[in-house]
Amino acid sequence: MRVLFTVYAAKPHFYNLVPMAWALRAAGHEVVVASQPDLVPAITRVGLTAVPVGDPLDLAGSFQASPGDDGPAGGGGWQRLSGVTETRPDKLTWNYVLGTFTIACSMEYEHVTGVSMVDDLVDFARYWQPDLVVWDALTFAGPIAARACGAAHARTLFGIDYLSRMLATYRRLLAEQPPETRDDPVSDWLTGRLARYGLPFEPDMVTELMTGQWTIDPTPGWMQLPLEIPHLPVRYLPFNGSASVPSWVHETPERPRVCFSLGLSGRELVGRDKVAISPDTSADTSAEVAIGDILTALASLDVELVATLTAEQRAAVPDLPANVRAVDFVPLNELLPSCAAIVHHGGFGTVGNVVNHGVPSITIPAPWWDEEALGRLLDERGAGILIDPSEATPAALRDGVARLLAEPSFAVAATGVRSELRAVPTPYEVVPEIARLTAHHQNRQGNQS
Repeated sequence: MRVLFTVYAAKPHFYNLVPMAWALRAAGHEVVVASQPDLVPAITRVGLTAVPVGDPLDLAGSFQASPGDDGPAGGGGWQRLSGVTETRPDKLTWNYVLGTFTIACSMEYEHVTGVSMVDDLVDFARYWQPDLVVWDALTFAGPIAARACGAAHARTLFGIDYLSRMLATYRRLLAEQPPETRDDPVSDWLTGRLARYGLPFEPDMVTELMTGQWTIDPTPGWMQLPLEIPHLPVRYLPFNGSASVPSWVHETPERPRVCFSLGLSGRELVGRDKVAISPDTSADTSAEVAIGDILTALASLDVELVATLTAEQRAAVPDLPANVRAVDFVPLNELLPSCAAIVHHGGFGTVGNVVNHGVPSITIPAPWWDEEALGRLLDERGAGILIDPSEATPAALRDGVARLLAEPSFAVAATGVRSELRAVPTPYEVVPEIARLTAHHQNRQGNQS
């Protein structure tokens, strides 16, 4: 079968799709990946066929704003601006949920998958005639293109499925509103998107177009929300991008090896250290100085500290302790097997690596999606420690790492969650089920004009 993957131009979201794309190719299926031109080099570097669609997204540029900004570029705040990650029942009033989707549809979804991307994707899908469209969970161009060409379509999650939960709440509360005041920005947005390609909209399409005919879910089951949606669990397999691995990575360290990493998103989207590693998050403190203080504190332990730093961050801390190894980038999938602990920002890709290798960790959560929740879940399982950014002083991080190394329960718990993960079928093992679901959902009678 022909499989069209689509994702907006963000490397962490694309890397999440790579193992499944490779698995389908290895099973003999045709695979292409469509995204904005910004992502084309990353797609081709991993040996997949790229289809550029739409205008460049320049996602990194949209994140280059001062932390106090309120708009989409406000310090990375756009992705959490709509509040779709809210789960507290007392907060989920109709006005809150309505506002969430009004902002999400008009700003967030339009930002990452603009009209030019959808136009080009629909044109390509009608030409290439894929049997299946696999789309990143924020790339709503995917289900539109699938409708336009009659293909089956599946959503792939990149973490906790907050959107499905919020959508279910939205639809329940919407039905309770008086008809004369029943604003429905989700249906309005979908109606306009479909009409552009001569496609009809019916209210019963909302769930399918927003959450897929089924969901491919690489999130460990104990981390996921309890939702009643068609989903296909698949083992998370780390992919960290194309890189060469230095020889020291595979050498047995003389002392416990500890990794300090702020993740790919922090490096490439924000372009600078945005994690508030200070007791006063409003303080005008140099991020580079804060990192230097952290490294000095962690290096006071009897460890080998591996810190991933950009060139600018490295230049700001020229006098590193002797037991600190500063590197620009090393794939976590290669580094973590030799590590006794890691300090990280809680991103889904990083957490996937951490769980896959059974490494105890400290999470200083970034504010973008589910970082705090993932860190809390690791903490609750005894496999890590969650530290609020406002409390992440150098001393607190040093003491946290000391606990991870000294208390065997953390390593035991981390090994346990790794065993649970490895009991889940791999991407290659679920390919036959994907083929079956594709045949079940495919509709070549759809509008293909």
